[in-house]
Amino acid sequence: MGLTDVSPAITAPTLWNYDLCAQYPGVVGDGATVNLTCTSEMQPRRYLIVQIQRENEALNFCEIKVFVRCKLIFTLCTCVSNVRL
Repeated sequence: MGLTDVSPAITAPTLWNYDLCAQYPGVVGDGATVNLTCTSEMQPRRYLIVQIQRENEALNFCEIKVFVRCKLIFTLCTCVSNVRL
């Protein structure tokens, strides 16, 4: 599974020429559910790429769900003024 900012409507993805974020290590059985999670070091991207390892194999799935985990970073700023009353 990979991530990219390049729209597939403009340029078709080239096999293995994208940022790989997760990979399933084996064969998925019929009717099985697989959860893959991108590493936390990955920068956000717009498009998800799902690819099989070999070009001559079939890839069948009925549903892909993508969830985005957000991190909120708060910065506390203090203002200092040199105002004399």
